[in-house]
Amino acid sequence: MKNNRVYIWLISLIVLVTGIEACKAPTPQNLNSEIKRIEDSIKSGNTEAAKHMIAQHMNETKDSDLYYRWLSVQNRVWYAEMNADSMTSVSNRIHHYLLQHQGKQNPTRRLILAEWNKTKAVFMSAILGRPDSAIIYNEKAIKILETLKEENEFRLTAMTNQAFFYRQVGRYDKSVEGYIKALELADSIGKGEEDKIPLILGISTVYTYMGDYERSEHWWNRAQQQLPNMIKADQFIYYNDRGNDYYFQQKYEKAGNCYNQAAKLVKDDETKDWDYYTSLTNLGEVYVCLGKGDSARALLHKADSFFHKVNFTPLIYYIETSAIKLEMHEGQTAKALSMLVNSTVPDPHIPAAKVQRLKATKQIMSEVGRYKEAYEADQQLNLMVDSMQAANTSMQFSTKLLEYQHDKQVAEQQRAIEKAQSDKIIAWALLAVMLLVVILIIGQFHIYRRRQRFNNLKTHQKIIMMRMENIRNRISPHFIYNALNHEVLAQMEGRDIDLNSLTQLLRRGLEQSDILQTTLDEELAFVDYYLDIEGRQMGPDFVYTKEIAKDVNTQAVNLPSMAIQIFAENALKHGLRPMKPREGHLRKLLIRATRKDNGTLVEVIDNGTGLQISRKTGTQLGGRVMRQTIQLLNDNNDNKISFGINNWQQDDESGCRSWILLPDNYNYQITNKDE
Repeated sequence: MKNNRVYIWLISLIVLVTGIEACKAPTPQNLNSEIKRIEDSIKSGNTEAAKHMIAQHMNETKDSDLYYRWLSVQNRVWYAEMNADSMTSVSNRIHHYLLQHQGKQNPTRRLILAEWNKTKAVFMSAILGRPDSAIIYNEKAIKILETLKEENEFRLTAMTNQAFFYRQVGRYDKSVEGYIKALELADSIGKGEEDKIPLILGISTVYTYMGDYERSEHWWNRAQQQLPNMIKADQFIYYNDRGNDYYFQQKYEKAGNCYNQAAKLVKDDETKDWDYYTSLTNLGEVYVCLGKGDSARALLHKADSFFHKVNFTPLIYYIETSAIKLEMHEGQTAKALSMLVNSTVPDPHIPAAKVQRLKATKQIMSEVGRYKEAYEADQQLNLMVDSMQAANTSMQFSTKLLEYQHDKQVAEQQRAIEKAQSDKIIAWALLAVMLLVVILIIGQFHIYRRRQRFNNLKTHQKIIMMRMENIRNRISPHFIYNALNHEVLAQMEGRDIDLNSLTQLLRRGLEQSDILQTTLDEELAFVDYYLDIEGRQMGPDFVYTKEIAKDVNTQAVNLPSMAIQIFAENALKHGLRPMKPREGHLRKLLIRATRKDNGTLVEVIDNGTGLQISRKTGTQLGGRVMRQTIQLLNDNNDNKISFGINNWQQDDESGCRSWILLPDNYNYQITNKDE
């Protein structure tokens, strides 16, 4: 038992020291876990909490690589809030720091550089509308991350972004390839279906833009199954891009319902203004197609005001095209022509946007009799549509081939898994017989050991019982002689004699001679008789009192036999007897029982000489046996009996206090726990 405690202490010390060292230098796992918490706050829209956590970490890591790592994470907050100025400022600070340490690379700085490239890519795509440049920056980030083994989560995000950027520039085959590779990485690091939501949404949207509506329907249905598990940002993407799918299929009512649902999700969120006005743009275009002119004009005007304010030309171009179409539908051909001819919005070089503009141009020029320009628009439109169809056909073939290879790889992996499982079953079947034999041997050995431990325990119990009986027997010869001698002297002096206490003490001592436990009521009665006899020998200045709290049921409280008697004997022998009687001073012994911590506290308090060094280090038999008895009993209980002895002082009195705390529902049976 003692050796076990030493081992536990040593292990605890090692864990403590290791924990302290871990706190000094955060591990990549701890850092990534903290960044994940921040990302979750950002995704849930609680950017203020994310800022607070980042600020705390930045204060703790000033002028270090980790400071700029947290500064990189801060840019994710600025992106979520579409704060372009702050993104630019932070990116410039990080870039300046990286240039200063260009020749002194380490994993943290490579990670900061990867984050900087990824952020630059996002800025190019989302703020400047240049996804082609975003691809270049993001590819650099991916290559850096491939060299950092601990950054699979970060690499997965970068790969997902790259697939999105390829989708923006119309490279749908590269986009699908990127998403599928990201899916493979997600599978390899144990991501569940909920974690793959952005990838599933991305693939669904790519097939929509490719015009492969059969495949897009499959992936949209898969995404819909995860709709209850999506955060609000992903729900917005689902409804907005699913609306695009319906729009391209000219299912305008369904498209409008999706756009309307997307707008409702982000309407009251100031950090999602871009998403909200994008939804209004799409919904306005649907209303144009449905002939709802007033609703379309109101929505397009609101969206146009916002995107002019933030100077985002791609959507301004889209809105202008929708406004031109609206004027055409309402018969305002001259106004539509004026808007078209006088447009100053640059072409964003987005194929889908260009096709919409060319269709509107062709229609307007035909109606106003400018057939040459209508013909040129038609030629450009045909070339672009043919090019897009050819590209889509090629990309569909590439993606189907890619999916076939992916499905084949998955099938081979599944077969390998099934074969491995089959081999395992056979191996387990062969191992089962061997294990059965080993278990039988171990079982027999365990039974033998249990019996041996039980016999040792019984022997230990008998030794304790004999020692307890020896303590009780110590009371008999010398104590009885003193008691009888006291009564003889009393008779000679003409005082009354009383042998009742001695008789009761001996009788109760015999009754408890072979038991380990007794009730507090029985123990106090035994001590009463003992102190009655000793008190008469001590003299008239000895005062014995008991204080039993009202909520203590002495008949229901159990305790080790002789525990209180040993405390009382020690108090008399070592505390009160050595004191010389003096006038006006009483030698007091108090036994007090109260409730404490779901147990009963019994105290024996004297105002004697106090606890001396010799008493602290003494090896009295009674104390040793009581400690051994309690230790034996505690081994069989979760709530332990505790006891102790110490000096006390109150007002102008002092002395010694012995105490024992008895838990409720304590098991006093000495048995082996394994039995």
